[in-house]
Amino acid sequence: MIKKACSSSVVCLALVAVLFTQNLWAAEQPAVAIKEPKVGEKVSKYSRKHLNLELLWAELESSFRNTRKFRVVSRNKEVIADIREEQQFAESDLAKGDAAATGVMSNAHYLILPKVQNFKFYRSHKALPNFDDKYKRQDSGLIHLTAQMVDTASGQVVSTFDLKSSFATKSAIVNGKGGVPNNTNFTKMAKEVSANLADQFVDAVYPMKVVKRTRKNQIIINRGKDGGLKKGQKYKVFFAGEELFDPDTGESLGSGEELVGTIEIVRINPKASYGKILSEEDPEYGPIGVGDIVRKPQ
Repeated sequence: MIKKACSSSVVCLALVAVLFTQNLWAAEQPAVAIKEPKVGEKVSKYSRKHLNLELLWAELESSFRNTRKFRVVSRNKEVIADIREEQQFAESDLAKGDAAATGVMSNAHYLILPKVQNFKFYRSHKALPNFDDKYKRQDSGLIHLTAQMVDTASGQVVSTFDLKSSFATKSAIVNGKGGVPNNTNFTKMAKEVSANLADQFVDAVYPMKVVKRTRKNQIIINRGKDGGLKKGQKYKVFFAGEELFDPDTGESLGSGEELVGTIEIVRINPKASYGKILSEEDPEYGPIGVGDIVRKPQ
């Protein structure tokens, strides 16, 4: 019995330690808040009927959470109201223990301001000659999303992202006209632009870097399956020089980057990827090395 109790205690302590470490690590992650997507003037009244902003917003938040590199704090008014209600309950005499934070919600380090600049979602019909009420039908759609990345500490727009997704189904012979495309098509577009935005945001905050160079003329990159990489993709590798500052304002201008080579992704693991070195600008005096930055070609 004593051995079992000790064993159980050790397991419990180990679990507590793991949870504590995970919570501590999560608390140190930058917090990101995504505002409700706005709609541009280019989107027609007809298209707005099929533009599910709530679903798009949810996909954006989900994609950022899936990177596991940020804390996503909600800016949904309904969610915030529910959180405040729970906090008020936690402060009441009915609550027991640390049921919720006492009236304080996390602020965001980065604010994402998405805007749907263009959206199309329609079904077209073309009458078949010599057939009564027979049509060739095709569904099509497009979403064009821009998103500003704002540093909440300075209020500066750090970057602006431009994302597009579209679909077009194969033509089908149908009886009669009418109807709209299936909502699954919109969901796929929302997922695609959301995932691309999250990938680009990660690259802006945490640029991909070389963590090791192997003897097989390969490099290991600190980005895995959650980084949007695909086998066969080619990337440029840069040496990050010293940080540059504006002499008048003292503002950081980033580091002076120098191209050192090109790689091709050959293997993608859960947390790291392998790249084959295709070329180096100066393999003798400036080879690709640990700490170099990996970027998509412009």
